[in-house]
Amino acid sequence: MNKASKRSLRELVRLLPNSTYIFVVLFIAFVVFIPNFGSATNISSLIGQAAILMILSSAMSVAIITGGIDLSVGGIVSLVGVVMAQLVGHGMNDVMSILLGLAFGCLFGLVNGIVVVKLKVAPFIATFGMQGVAYGLANTLSDSRALYMPDEGVPVIKALQTNLLEWMFPSGNILTISVQVLITIVSLTLLILFFKKTVFGTYIYALGGNREAAKLSNIRTDKWNIMVYVITGLLASVAALLMLLRINSAQPTSGDGLEFQAVVAAVLGGNYLAGGKGSIPGAILGALVVYTVRNGLSLAGVNANMIMVVLGIVLVLGMVMNEVAVRGLSFGDRRKK
Repeated sequence: MNKASKRSLRELVRLLPNSTYIFVVLFIAFVVFIPNFGSATNISSLIGQAAILMILSSAMSVAIITGGIDLSVGGIVSLVGVVMAQLVGHGMNDVMSILLGLAFGCLFGLVNGIVVVKLKVAPFIATFGMQGVAYGLANTLSDSRALYMPDEGVPVIKALQTNLLEWMFPSGNILTISVQVLITIVSLTLLILFFKKTVFGTYIYALGGNREAAKLSNIRTDKWNIMVYVITGLLASVAALLMLLRINSAQPTSGDGLEFQAVVAAVLGGNYLAGGKGSIPGAILGALVVYTVRNGLSLAGVNANMIMVVLGIVLVLGMVMNEVAVRGLSFGDRRKK
């Protein structure tokens, strides 16, 4: 391998999100040391569980890149799930119920954006407060109880709960790919294309990097910043749909703690909390890291409280790695000059 190739390889390795290395190391370690972790059945379960967090971590990534954050995503998951279930339960067509639920999530995100941008409330405080509003509404609308999907009259929802692929392994394990995973793949692909192929991505990085410079470049910062929260609301609504399909019911507390996990995944993916740096693919890999940790430790018999402790440690580790990576890139840029 010549010097140019070696240099290009080093650059590629340096630019990969932190979550890439953490995921590979953890996955190999769990396959080797934890029985049944690498089975097709468990991998199917891990991917299905991680789908919701992939969506939410991508939403969080978009908000963090601007220098903001959206702590209301977990509340939106609970609220939109309850709204969809209530509409279906009152006899509305399931397709219309889903569409209205998605629209409601966008509206909730719009309110977030207006509070942050127009009323000048700090994103952390604004979205944390709106999280409480969402959970309160979810409990009020559901009377603090689970709402189950009816057995009949919901053909689209039933179709979305099926598996596209069932692949039998020699060991007797079955690898399944559900429609919910397909929804996740389509949603994330559309988001990445929108981010990469339109001005949206450029403007979002500009907002997080230097907002005053963005204004001087005639970027309508308020408009794009509000749009960010509309998009996070929409993505959280998609996550609510996936949750509804997965457990066939809407729980007013189903989104509890998901915002924390989404932040962990986004940070592990290389998203810098100060804004201006990060990526959606990195956040997706970060979600896989979070669920690899949860799944692997659960199989190892670790209790849920200790798993949250480990995830907290992983978050701190991710932030440290981000800081090292940013300093390394800055040092490399200075050397080139």
